Amino acid sequence: VHDDRHMPLLNRGPVIKSHAGQKYATDGVSSARFELLCERAGVPVQKFVMRSDLACGSTIGPITAANLGIRTVDVGNPMLSMHSIREMAGSRDHVSLVRVFREFFNFS
Repeated sequence: VHDDRHMPLLNRGPVIKSHAGQKYATDGVSSARFELLCERAGVPVQKFVMRSDLACGSTIGPITAANLGIRTVDVGNPMLSMHSIREMAGSRDHVSLVRVFREFFNFS
């Protein structure tokens, strides 16, 4: 469940995940840095904001950030029916995210 203004779409680029209760590790700085990487890679980027009035899972991002003291951004590709037998994702999103990761490792 997402905020209607932040609806991820398939084949429209990777998604930056954020949550007001810090279920995801993304903050303003890490989000901006990832957006810059996407821009350099020529890849569109989307934002996913989980509704704060609903329960949700978390990622390893907050644990990683806390234990290692590093900036963290929770990103991934949009997907329909995650963890179901009919899970579906866009193939162009995979190619886009690989381009962003290449940009990161070439830039770092």
